[in-house]
Amino acid sequence: MKMTTDTDENTGPDPLDLFFDAARDEATAVSPQLRARILADASSVQASANRPQHASLWQRLRVWFGGWTAPSLAGGLTAAAAGFWFGVAAPMPVAALDAPVWLQDTLVYLDAISTPIIGLDDPLLLGF
Repeated sequence: MKMTTDTDENTGPDPLDLFFDAARDEATAVSPQLRARILADASSVQASANRPQHASLWQRLRVWFGGWTAPSLAGGLTAAAAGFWFGVAAPMPVAALDAPVWLQDTLVYLDAISTPIIGLDDPLLLGF
């Protein structure tokens, strides 16, 4: 039995220790029938766990896409598409410095299409 050392109000034993001591003194034995049922249930669970589980392709795909896989793939594909678009729809003066001659007409065409869609003018042509 543990005594408390607080000097405020508690000078007796801890009430919770009294309950724990009473529970330790009264040990209950498990009946043989209950022990047999528990062991039989455990052996049946172990036997079913040792059997090979053959999941169908649909079940495996459902498990694979069920967690964080689908949002991760969506985020990665979105980032890849945005990076591709940023690379293709670069402002024309920047792209003209890097692009081969045969690609410059295509970039001018894409710039002419993307500028009205986005609604912004080319920041390099604004004269800041």
